Amino acid sequence: MNWTRLRHHLPLLLGLGTIVLNVVVSRGAGGAQPSLVTFIWLFAVILGCAYSASHYADVVAHRLGEPIGTLILTLSVVVIEVSIVAAMMLGGGSEPTVARDTMFSTLMIIMNGLVGMALLAGGIDRREQFFNLQSSASYITLIIPLALIALVMPRLTESEPGGFMTPRMELFVATASVMMYGAFLWMQTSRYRSFFAHESAELDAEQINDIGRIHPDSQQTLHSGGANHQVALIKPLWRDVTGLVVMLVVVVVLAESLGKSTSGFLKQTGLPPAIAGVLVACLALGPEGLAAIKAARRNSMQRTMNILLGSALSTIGLTVPAVLILARILGQHIELGLPLPEIALLIGTLLVSIVNFTHGRANPMQGVVHLALFVTYIALLFDVPVLAVS
Repeated sequence: MNWTRLRHHLPLLLGLGTIVLNVVVSRGAGGAQPSLVTFIWLFAVILGCAYSASHYADVVAHRLGEPIGTLILTLSVVVIEVSIVAAMMLGGGSEPTVARDTMFSTLMIIMNGLVGMALLAGGIDRREQFFNLQSSASYITLIIPLALIALVMPRLTESEPGGFMTPRMELFVATASVMMYGAFLWMQTSRYRSFFAHESAELDAEQINDIGRIHPDSQQTLHSGGANHQVALIKPLWRDVTGLVVMLVVVVVLAESLGKSTSGFLKQTGLPPAIAGVLVACLALGPEGLAAIKAARRNSMQRTMNILLGSALSTIGLTVPAVLILARILGQHIELGLPLPEIALLIGTLLVSIVNFTHGRANPMQGVVHLALFVTYIALLFDVPVLAVS
């Protein structure tokens, strides 16, 4: 096995080795608290496995086409995110706000951090970049009501104190989220597919090949013509499907160990509990963020918008219902309503997104504005105002 192929399978080897090591160590450790080094190692291994799973998901999605391709890409990210959130909820001393913090962190990282970096990266050599106005408008139109229903409304209702919801309200939020996301998925994969198309058809092969996660040995499977197309047909699909399933299983298994060590990590470092949500979001979004930034550098802002805004929408549309159902099964009561300062930051982000994403053009100055909001979010994590406590 050459070095290139070994590097391709390295995340799987590290993941399986870590699982075996966890079993051996847990038998002799008793109730000992995981160390800081253990947490860092688990985080790095899970990030590598998530990166590898995203690679397989991209290959399988391109091979199968729409609408199955879109479902596979979306469900892969959701499985990673929900499994880690579930591990946090099951971990000792976990906060009831871990799911809320994860989803809010995901929105802030995508809508401000990654969008800002992508706009700056794409604007280094270009004054403006263009994308399909209908796609961004469709994403924003759904992200706004879903975010308000799931993260703002529970704080403003009087059914439960604070940001909690009654079982009836949880059922409404979960149902509304699934129905709205389902309507969007139908629109994206049927008669309105052209809304989400690339600006230039001749760049498709290069853009798909530039997602930032495709291994050199499998790049030929993503082209659509000539000898490369014959190679794609020769390579069996079941290998990539098996790789995707195996990597997702490894992430789910490792998530349990990460959930147990996260609370110890936060106590040892003195970081606020909301950092747990940031960590989960980083694990789920790392590969997607890299793909979006690379697409922006190649002047494929349409693909950047599809990746980032699509991830934000799936976080609200699918992760929220999944977490609510999981909490009901585990007999836990989770808090989804955001504190008032975070509500203000969320609304500000949505307003800026409306201005920037509804005219089909992107420039570096817009990226600076989104990054400023992201820095504000980071500052809010470490200096929570008194109004946040209710």
